[in-house]
Amino acid sequence: MPAATRERLTQLVAASREYEAQAEQVQMQIDLLNQTIAATRIAGETVEHLKNLQNGDEILLPLGDLAFIKAKVMDSSNVIVNIGASVTVEKPIEQAKEIFDQRVEDLTKAQMQLRQGLQQIIQKLQQLRNEIEKLATQMQQGSQPSAVGS
Repeated sequence: MPAATRERLTQLVAASREYEAQAEQVQMQIDLLNQTIAATRIAGETVEHLKNLQNGDEILLPLGDLAFIKAKVMDSSNVIVNIGASVTVEKPIEQAKEIFDQRVEDLTKAQMQLRQGLQQIIQKLQQLRNEIEKLATQMQQGSQPSAVGS
């Protein structure tokens, strides 16, 4: 096997591995966004249900996933919303719902951009794999590769 062919094959395999790692990272980001979108939707729906509560109504307040505590509603018209960087503000229910709806919209747009990026990575990865396969076939047949490009 000529040294140039061997070197080209090594480069292609290394590039393929890099694209696989990128694809995995982007997919993890998409999965995280899925979870964040779901949690934000639940928060918006929960805030919407607060309209039906009165001051003094008893509710179950989650403490993580496994425990709840009984609590009484003290202000059924406002909620405290995290607006980022651990900063919270008190907002009327309708404004809080709008904040959550806007977050879902923004997160969904970001998710779509990531999906498009992932698709581009997958296409490039497929091109690399095709080139690797072509080069490997040529090497097995004992012929010199003809102008294999990137």
